[in-house]
Amino acid sequence: MAGEGGGAGEWGRRGKVGRAGDGGEWLAGRGGGEIRGWGRGLDEIEKWGMTKAVAKRGRKGGTRVMELRESVRKRVTPRALARVCDRILRTRKFKDYPGARNGLQVGHGRSVKKVGWAVDADLESIRRAGKEKVDFLVVHHGIHWGSSALDRKIRARRVREAKRLGVAIYSSHLPLDAHPEIGNSTGLLRALGLDRVKRKPFGVAMGRMIGWKVEGGRWKRSELVRRCEGLKGAKVKRSEGIKVIAAGPGICRKIGVVTGGFGDLDQVVKAGLDTLITGEADYPTEVKARELGINLILAGHRETETFGVQDLTQFLGKMVAG
Repeated sequence: MAGEGGGAGEWGRRGKVGRAGDGGEWLAGRGGGEIRGWGRGLDEIEKWGMTKAVAKRGRKGGTRVMELRESVRKRVTPRALARVCDRILRTRKFKDYPGARNGLQVGHGRSVKKVGWAVDADLESIRRAGKEKVDFLVVHHGIHWGSSALDRKIRARRVREAKRLGVAIYSSHLPLDAHPEIGNSTGLLRALGLDRVKRKPFGVAMGRMIGWKVEGGRWKRSELVRRCEGLKGAKVKRSEGIKVIAAGPGICRKIGVVTGGFGDLDQVVKAGLDTLITGEADYPTEVKARELGINLILAGHRETETFGVQDLTQFLGKMVAG
């Protein structure tokens, strides 16, 4: 996610952000068999695809995702999997940054045999997918960011390589940040052990809440930093160390958690937060945080956004398994 004050639409300005092959640790799932350690069952994940409106329609509406799964199994095409993803994430309900273009970005006409994930659809991730025989790649940052001549050249090269290798690419940006169960911000909340206390939606991007505000506890700032340093996504090595602007209290009581790049201090102040945990923020935001007495814990753009793609890939891998 890229938010105001954190470089809106500029998620990729650092070359090291979002390489799925960092440290040689890259996960893919053949029928879900190679996806492990996430601890969520298929039935539970299916429930995440039901909106309140669907749930109110009772038994018929409640089986919608199951029916999708059964229809997909007849012939598991990239387009069919993309439709399931869009239903679960409620993609059509979201406005997003122009470069996001959520949905299936590169397709092919064959049945999907293996599903994998990467934070970014960069050339390295695409080639690694091809090497691992992944034919449906779930990413958070797709191929359409940027509009310069260089951006267009890079994009064309990625598309050619994906088609050559037979890798379909499905991308979800803000919908995957915001999902209340498999979303990035929820995943980060769990990873930091902040999911057991009172929480409320926080962090507006393009008109939708995509993060959380937690309160009702006392956390040492140093302990929060230590937990952020331990983020590894799923055995993925960190591309860079975290950065801490220790301008607020040493004991944190009201914490905002928004993944990726978020630096809207107006929202932070309005919510009465003393600490913001996010991926990155620009320099002016860091300066203002010092002046306002707010803790900023910047845990890495990529490192805070591995959760959603992993959980979505787990679900799709089990669908492919039949």
